Amino acid sequence: MGYVALIPLLPALAFAILTPMSRKARTRAVPLALCAALGSLALSVAAFVSVWPGGHAEEPVWQAGVTLAHVGERAVSLGFQLEPVNALMLLVVTVVGTAVQVYSLGYMHREDRIGWYYAVLSLFTAAMLALVLSDNFLGLFMAWEVMGLCSYLLIGFWHEQEGPRLASIKAFLTTKVGDLGFMLALAVIYAEVGSFDFAAVLHAHTWAPAAATAVALLLLFGAMGKSAQVPLHVWLPDAMAGPTPASALIHAATMVAAGVFLVVRAYPIFEASDTALMWTLGVGLVTALAAGLLACVQHDIKKVLAYSTISQLGFMFIALGAGGATAGLYHLVTHAFFKSLLFLGAGVIIHSAHTQDMREMGGLAKHLPVTTAVFGAGALALAGIVPFSGFWSKDEILTVLLHEGHYVGFALALAAAFVTAFYVSRLWFRVFTGPTQQAELHEAHRSMLAPMVVLAAITAGVGFFGPRLGAFLGHDIPWPELSTAAISTGVAGAGIALGWFVYGRSTAVVNTRALKQRYANLYGVLANKYYFDLTYGYFVIGGYSALSRASAAFDSRVVDGVVNGAAAAWRRTAERGWAFDSTIIDGVVNGTAAIVKEAGASLRKIQSGRVRNYQLLVSGAVVLLVVWILVKGA
Repeated sequence: MGYVALIPLLPALAFAILTPMSRKARTRAVPLALCAALGSLALSVAAFVSVWPGGHAEEPVWQAGVTLAHVGERAVSLGFQLEPVNALMLLVVTVVGTAVQVYSLGYMHREDRIGWYYAVLSLFTAAMLALVLSDNFLGLFMAWEVMGLCSYLLIGFWHEQEGPRLASIKAFLTTKVGDLGFMLALAVIYAEVGSFDFAAVLHAHTWAPAAATAVALLLLFGAMGKSAQVPLHVWLPDAMAGPTPASALIHAATMVAAGVFLVVRAYPIFEASDTALMWTLGVGLVTALAAGLLACVQHDIKKVLAYSTISQLGFMFIALGAGGATAGLYHLVTHAFFKSLLFLGAGVIIHSAHTQDMREMGGLAKHLPVTTAVFGAGALALAGIVPFSGFWSKDEILTVLLHEGHYVGFALALAAAFVTAFYVSRLWFRVFTGPTQQAELHEAHRSMLAPMVVLAAITAGVGFFGPRLGAFLGHDIPWPELSTAAISTGVAGAGIALGWFVYGRSTAVVNTRALKQRYANLYGVLANKYYFDLTYGYFVIGGYSALSRASAAFDSRVVDGVVNGAAAAWRRTAERGWAFDSTIIDGVVNGTAAIVKEAGASLRKIQSGRVRNYQLLVSGAVVLLVVWILVKGA
């Protein structure tokens, strides 16, 4: 099964080949990146089939690695392993990644730097695949950091514009804050276990509650940065400044999913700490509800989907905190398909309407029939309507909350589900219904529609395989209980009904204006995004700037004074000691130079250019070496 290592290697090779090329040659070589993605997809399918039917297994199906170094008696290594969890993730990443690359052929065809876009997209995919396959925390962290670099490059693809450039910096720095937690967790893990390998850290080692809490909370902090959980969520909405297909990959199946996957991978440590699970649940509940409310006041279609992503990631953390790692992973899988579908659909809408502002859209259902149908499938899945995939995975999360006795969490999760259905219907009615506001609207090219149709088919059908997926992962995912399903469906229906009441009727504009006036204070808080950006700008950026100014003032007054005073004292000393310098110091320096010059002239004679002279020197050296060995032996 050595072919498994080729799954991340193929897109990495595509990046390595494309990067040194000229711009024109790189553009012509774009099919190379697509072929690499298709190759990884085919191999991922083969890997998934080789693991099927899965089930609980103590040992990986396949494993290979290399030792990097030895620290005393401890070895530091990197390697890959294949088991049901990462076999499933390989399939998800490669399916969505290939769909995005095919879609990008139509979406990005007018870009001069499309070759560079595909090169970075390939490296990003390779990093996520390496992260999924890694058999230890060190390798996972290395792939994690490469993904951070690639997200910076993709978000800032249009770097000549100020918005994408600042957004890429914001995303990079915010996620780096979370990465500090991951780095500290690695240090504690190695100090506690003496290894980074999953087998040693997660299975062979018995974690004490205090150590488990420390490591789990640090890993949670790292996951919060990558998966955009409150309060480290502020980078993801701004990241919409990048190309829409890149948003579909970054914010659906790869980067934001990496934080959830990290917690799933390290779940035995979390299970050893009730405190860590409680914090994970709390973070998820706050994020799911807070981000959902923010999605309700956005006018940019991509930012609605961005806050939706943050909210759905919150649902995954809710499942993890409630003890349902499989439920969280299940929602990660379904979300990857329907959210990437929604982002790709948003790209078609933006291309056709030439705007991202939903207030300037309307009536698109009449002109974009295919996009309307597939986007509708994704919207219904996000809202949690049966039989689409989001219904099944969200219902499983609610079931876990009930079975574990988290009744307050259950109520808050239902509130977040209601808000989700409301902002989905708000988006739908504003974009697809009502009078048409654009003169020229046209459906997308087949290269853009085909991957959307595939993702819509998966979104519509994958939920029916929930119980089989649970058996594959070695855990139980039962069919939804009738009572829970009825409650969640009723809540989702109520959210959609409210969305229609406010935005679907002919008096929608009047209604929304009246609502804003009636709840002006609440709307102000939501419109300012709970003042997170303003707070960070004032205290973090402002504080850093103030510290920099204070340091500059200290440097100019104190440090410069000390340096200038020392220089003046040195000049006075030099003026007094010029005679000593000219006689003694210059004499030593000049004498040394003369000796070196004479030695060089003498040694130059050895370099005569005659081979026989060189042979004589070598022979003499050999003779002397033999004599020395004989004398020493005697």
